[in-house]
Amino acid sequence: MLLNIPYDEYEKKLLSSCELCPRKCKVNRLKGEKGFCNTDANINISLICNHKGEEPIICKEKGICNIFFSHCNLQCLYCQNKQISNNKIKVASAYNDFEEVIKDIKKVLSESENTIGFVSPSHNIPLMRAIIRRLHSEGIFPQIIYNTNAYDNPERLKEIEELIDIYLPDYKYSDTQLAKELSIAEDYPEKALEAIKEMYRQKGNRGIIIRHLVLPTKTENTKNALLNISDISLNLRISLMSQYTPCEKHKQEYLNQYLDSKDYEQLCDYFYEIGLSNGWFQDPSSADNLIPDFETNTWSSK
Repeated sequence: MLLNIPYDEYEKKLLSSCELCPRKCKVNRLKGEKGFCNTDANINISLICNHKGEEPIICKEKGICNIFFSHCNLQCLYCQNKQISNNKIKVASAYNDFEEVIKDIKKVLSESENTIGFVSPSHNIPLMRAIIRRLHSEGIFPQIIYNTNAYDNPERLKEIEELIDIYLPDYKYSDTQLAKELSIAEDYPEKALEAIKEMYRQKGNRGIIIRHLVLPTKTENTKNALLNISDISLNLRISLMSQYTPCEKHKQEYLNQYLDSKDYEQLCDYFYEIGLSNGWFQDPSSADNLIPDFETNTWSSK
């Protein structure tokens, strides 16, 4: 049973044979069928909050209204958001009524910058569209940020071009085997790059910020990822993140350690060596301070 979500006919069509992301599971989510992401057509939102953990140019002083969707079309072994992204468990939605969603968004917007970030929206584009449409109908026009792992279907991105102001994609892997081993998505390097190229076509350098998390010992993955990005444009803004934190024990030993600060420094040098110049670096010592707890809505040290 759908919880009074005002989907339009096209959104219902998208949900009736789901091809929202590259997995193209073709399940009928309107009938409760679930594909890889274990998500139906209901209100799959874990949290709406004032969030100050994005890049400074986005959050500014007051933070932004982030909407965290449940589940994910990737299943990264090292994900820091597993409380809400794990597809093997039933993640309860924080909402049973669409009106409550809108009410909470308006409340957070009253306290934050006039910006909404949709986090992990790839498999929930119809719900995102319905939310934006409702806000617009009430004369509320916040800046919209599409905060994604980049495992997106470019055709779906084309359809939301007029709704999105800034794309905030990850570009996790240039290595197909690493993508397969860590995220069950061997085609991620190709599909994510296609999606990012479409984002760039729409918004150019100023409307996209690409994030890349450096993984311990996997410097070649990062170097090739940076090269792939540089082939699109040397002026793209990149957030080269050093915040990898081992949150649980893994069979892959490299996932059980922190990033070597010397490796990160060398990658920062490489960033400039290949002609990139715009973006942000992190202090490797900040890693533990960025672990989210979605039960308490805090970001704190382990």
